Amino acid sequence: MKTIKNTLKTEVTYDDEMRNKYLIRKEWDKNKKKALVIMKSAGQADEIVQDQTTMYVINNLSKLEYGVAEIVNLFPSLDGDETKESSLENLKCIQEAIARVDDVIIAVGKGVETNKKAVERLNMILALLLDKKANILQLEAKFGRKGFHPLYPALKNQWKLVGYEDSEKAG
Repeated sequence: MKTIKNTLKTEVTYDDEMRNKYLIRKEWDKNKKKALVIMKSAGQADEIVQDQTTMYVINNLSKLEYGVAEIVNLFPSLDGDETKESSLENLKCIQEAIARVDDVIIAVGKGVETNKKAVERLNMILALLLDKKANILQLEAKFGRKGFHPLYPALKNQWKLVGYEDSEKAG
């Protein structure tokens, strides 16, 4: 019989009022690659609870030999009430996270293409990424389409990461 032990360390960064969630950091092997995953909106996951999206992110990054996931969103508000301060703090958290990771995965999903505010926010983040010369990746489905969210059914259990070709502009 063999017993294998591992610790999944979780850190969550909120604002003082707990109205904005800026970052979820999950670490299970600090000696492996680190990824920053950028999605659209803050979900229900916290320092204990995992929502489906976070679970699929961790599972798939682990299969791809990553050991740390840092998860951020275009929109950090937990109640949908975004302020200028929260969006600036969010960008600051993203900028700091970029410096700590090997790869940045844009996983905002297809729906943002029709959301003007989301496209603007993504373009601001892409500018940061390009300025920092980050390695930008995205999820690709078997049929060659790209730009999916981790909950996309064809990708939930196996990710294929490819270069982010639309690095100049999101929309």
